[in-house]
Amino acid sequence: MKDKINFKQIGTLLRKQRQERAAGFRKGNFDAFGFILRWFLILVFLAVFVIFFSRFTGIYLSVRTNGVENTGVRLYELLSMAYTLILVFMVIGGVSQINRQLFEADDITLLTGMPVSAKTIFLAKLVSIYFGQLVISAVCVLAVNFSVVYQAPQDWWYYVMTVVMCFVLPLISLAIAAMLAMPYHAAKQFLKERFVLYFIIVTALTAVLFYVYSVVLGAVRDMLLGDTLKYFFNEPVMNFLTRFSAALYPGVWFANFMLRKELLYSGIGILIVLVVCLVLAMVVIRSLMRWVLQSRIAGSWKFMRKEKRIKPQHSPFHALMKKDFLHIFRTPAYMFSYFSVAVLMPLMVYFCMTIGSSIVTKLIGINCDLELAIFLTLLFGALTNVFCSTNISREGAMFYSLKAYPLSYRSVFFSKVLLCMIVSVLSQFISAVLLLGTGYVVWWAAGFIFLGGVICSFAQICFATRYDFNHAKFSTEEDGEIKESGNTVSVIIVLGMVVSFLVGGSVLLLRLIFSLRLVEGLGYLTYLIVGVVSMCAAVLAFYYLMRKLGKKYYEFSGGGQL
Repeated sequence: MKDKINFKQIGTLLRKQRQERAAGFRKGNFDAFGFILRWFLILVFLAVFVIFFSRFTGIYLSVRTNGVENTGVRLYELLSMAYTLILVFMVIGGVSQINRQLFEADDITLLTGMPVSAKTIFLAKLVSIYFGQLVISAVCVLAVNFSVVYQAPQDWWYYVMTVVMCFVLPLISLAIAAMLAMPYHAAKQFLKERFVLYFIIVTALTAVLFYVYSVVLGAVRDMLLGDTLKYFFNEPVMNFLTRFSAALYPGVWFANFMLRKELLYSGIGILIVLVVCLVLAMVVIRSLMRWVLQSRIAGSWKFMRKEKRIKPQHSPFHALMKKDFLHIFRTPAYMFSYFSVAVLMPLMVYFCMTIGSSIVTKLIGINCDLELAIFLTLLFGALTNVFCSTNISREGAMFYSLKAYPLSYRSVFFSKVLLCMIVSVLSQFISAVLLLGTGYVVWWAAGFIFLGGVICSFAQICFATRYDFNHAKFSTEEDGEIKESGNTVSVIIVLGMVVSFLVGGSVLLLRLIFSLRLVEGLGYLTYLIVGVVSMCAAVLAFYYLMRKLGKKYYEFSGGGQL
């Protein structure tokens, strides 16, 4: 393969990628509902971010150091930290995209047999990723810059540099991401079959992100409750932030450009970073691509293991559960989406409970911890059970083999439901114990929350399993992994959230109304509503699962392709 760059071939490859993405919107499995929901949630998040970041900007710019208010210095610090955070976020996304586009894409194997150089493939992929990063950059930069302008009006230079920043920031992020793609890929290969270690690392990192999320929610709470956040920025904190923000390169250079400071110095710094990272990335990626392409042609990696004795035979039901568990645990994407999220669900309930309880108590003066705990448990429990929405689809073509085995349809479906229930029960139990241990609810309330969460989870799992069976979409990937979620996942998520808001939101609203009107003795309504609704949902969902299931199973010949 020649190393010469062919720009005509780059244009052809870009056109090919554009047509493939456009074809994805015309497929019968296009998740239109999920697409609309995803963009709706993004817009809502942006609106909320602009509101709160603008208010935070006002608080931060008014902070005094040594008794002096210096808006210019505070603005410089804020922009340096904001641009650095955006850059880090984009680099992480860029590394993941480069790894997926260069080392995991199906067309790479096809391109190896064509007269296309590694540099040409690399640049074509980078250009394609750049346009995606450009959208992210524009959204983040515009949200930050216009939030700042609302509190500190700027001149025309600021607006011009805002547009320039939207185009320059993805160049820097991609240059850094391309250089980091090799160690990231090497780490993925190292952890490829070290499933337990991968699970521990991913779960720990996600727990850290959840903690950061709780800190952000705490800051939002402080802003809602008054100007208490302002008193957090005392002299020691501000001295640290001043030193910290001054060391955030290249974020400091971006802030200099926005505020028209040290333009030559900052421009040279950005240019040097861009050139050095791109040159190193070209050298690293070219050698890595050759190695990866050769390994893909020769075959997958082999891991030497010690021989194990043959274990005693399992019952068919036990074997089905073990098969599903190993399938999920040994697929990194499934492991994170299913098991890691289930493990961390109690933390999310606790973090949001801490924030929500203090907000309601201080703003309204009403203690509704029980109802809030029910709402959060049902909500995050519904989001945790998303893995049941692919109970059938993730089997792929192997589902036809299950039909050929001497297994009853009840064993096939009940094994999947039971595995999901075990994961959900453990997650719900830890969540209830955490709420009890932190004193938000008493023991009988914790027990009721646990039972209510388990029953609702059972309803969701039964409904999702049958719905996925009725609309099964089997992956065409060699490993059978579902890399694109269909309508089923979106439907299950939305239904779970709707039920959580209807049940948990209704008891929370009734509690607030009765407390404000000084109506006592109606606390039993919380238990009655949650108990009746959850039991009815479980019965209906189980009936939906079993209705003509045997006939449908033995006649099944569908399984559309993802």
